Amino acid sequence: MKIGMLLFGGTYPPDVRVEKEARILAAAGHEIHLLASDKDGRPAEEHLAPLHVRRYAHRAGWLMSKWTALVTLLTWRSPHWEAQIEAFVRDRDIEALHVHDLPAVASAIAVGKRLSVPVVYDMHEYYPAAVTFWPRSRVARLFQTPARYHRYERAAVRGVQRVVPAVEEVRDMVLDAGVPAERVYLFRNVEDADDVIPWSGAPEGEFVAAFAGGFGPHRGVDTLVKAMPELRELVPGARLLLMGSGPGEEDLKRMARELGVEDAVEFTGWIDIEEMRRRLSRVSVGTATFTKSAHTDTMLPHKLFQYMGMGLPVVVTDCKPVERFVTETGAGEVARSGDPSSLAHALARMADPERAAAASEAGKRAVRERYNLAIEGERLRALYEGLERETSSS
Repeated sequence: MKIGMLLFGGTYPPDVRVEKEARILAAAGHEIHLLASDKDGRPAEEHLAPLHVRRYAHRAGWLMSKWTALVTLLTWRSPHWEAQIEAFVRDRDIEALHVHDLPAVASAIAVGKRLSVPVVYDMHEYYPAAVTFWPRSRVARLFQTPARYHRYERAAVRGVQRVVPAVEEVRDMVLDAGVPAERVYLFRNVEDADDVIPWSGAPEGEFVAAFAGGFGPHRGVDTLVKAMPELRELVPGARLLLMGSGPGEEDLKRMARELGVEDAVEFTGWIDIEEMRRRLSRVSVGTATFTKSAHTDTMLPHKLFQYMGMGLPVVVTDCKPVERFVTETGAGEVARSGDPSSLAHALARMADPERAAAASEAGKRAVRERYNLAIEGERLRALYEGLERETSSS
């Protein structure tokens, strides 16, 4: 099939989930096209194997922009994006639309109905909960409330031909919304089991906890920093490596200074993925210390599978998916969300070489045997095999 992916509100690259799915579907013989936003002046057309990328930068006068924004606020449909999607489908002879995340779903459904093209909704995250953490205009907060987003999402999952949640908790929500199980295909944020740098551990005598990713308010990086004074009492000389950046970074640096652990916390800023992997291979434990909320109780992040695939023991907080996953696999320890003391003790338990080695082996085994792209990709391929049969017989 000619599959048209839609990435509304973000450009490409980077988007890890888009890239993984495109590789899987292209290897299965599908031709993958992508329509993405452009905010950086990148080429309007570009081939980034296996994706044929078209980028669209919306430029309109003040009055037209305000009118478009109002229509979107009230109806969830974006007139300019809808026109771009329709032109994209016609120009590229698209046979199925694969929509990444909620904002473009209403417009995709409208185009799909007009042109008889099936729509697949790929749920990167549970949007009604996620938006509460994102900066939005006062008007957007007034009109597009979490309750309205929830109603929109329930209508969206019932209005498309297939749904692709990223975690079991969201899959169960989709089923509760009345979507038949045969239309729901779970695809977790797993990694290629062979695309790793094996964990070798921190240099002898050192203990280094690491975090990789953005510093958004829901990620609990502040709890990591707050845990450092007690962790250094439990494990003398312990250090924290923070690879990434984001809102509140300066606050985190100030917090480290005020707690007297500035010399024990390293901020690298954004680094490329290969450098990140190389550094992760030489730490003691990887962390995913999200602050518990409706959002983090419905997400299972890429970083957890990255850590486990390389054999890095993990410490997570008690958000439902990550706690369930780490408990089931035995890949590490669980701390209470927002509790620096609980986190310090969980990290300190990973300083036990035998405990760390057992968690490392459990994580690698889980990724090798169950949670990897080769296995997850089977469901994604099956989704499109079924969709292809349906469209060819109709």
